[in-house]
Amino acid sequence: MVVDKEEELQARVSAGWRLKRDAKGFRIWDPKTGAEERISADLEDIAAKIYARQKYEKVKEKLEKGVEGGLEGDLAYIIGMIRTKIDTRAPILQKWAEDILWWQHLISDTATKILPDLLARLRVEEIDLNDPEKTAEALVKHYIELRTAAQGAEALRQKYEEEIRIRDEKIKMLEDRLKLLQDAYNQLKDLYDSLAARTKLTLEYFLRQIIPYLPRDAQETYRVLASKVQKIWEGAEQ
Repeated sequence: MVVDKEEELQARVSAGWRLKRDAKGFRIWDPKTGAEERISADLEDIAAKIYARQKYEKVKEKLEKGVEGGLEGDLAYIIGMIRTKIDTRAPILQKWAEDILWWQHLISDTATKILPDLLARLRVEEIDLNDPEKTAEALVKHYIELRTAAQGAEALRQKYEEEIRIRDEKIKMLEDRLKLLQDAYNQLKDLYDSLAARTKLTLEYFLRQIIPYLPRDAQETYRVLASKVQKIWEGAEQ
């Protein structure tokens, strides 16, 4: 479904729906139900303002709770407002706004995530207030150490993943072989059960229908033989 009227858009925003942006434009979704709808291209300017405001309010809420990111939220809000002023028919200006936001994220991540860790690794003798370049060289050295350690950890992770993959393949192969053996066993068991049942019927028929018509001495011999055969089957069944 496409939202193509401003009244519908504002009603959904008032109901708590949130805006998303992708390559095709804007979407609006309900966090409670997960329902999602596309925003008409005619409402992109209005959607951009609401999107910028929602993003700013979200960062402001985090800031009030003591979570860092106020500057990033302010810049995101400013970039969002810039987007609303750029004509959609001017792709160069749109690219300019996107580049500014990308660099802002890069600077923010460097200042809030990478730089504090690097500064914490500096020893007292590596800090030279009179020659900042020496301090910068020490920072670069520690950065290379971090990157090397990260690359080593990534290589180790890939190695373990490959070992797990090979192990899983072996387990799958053994499971398939076990299944084949189980099927073969079941077939042999069915064959044995069928053979035992038929043999018992044959023996019973022989004892009742054949032996009484044989000579007396032969009858005794066949009864003893049948008894021994019966004991053999009983032992096999146990």
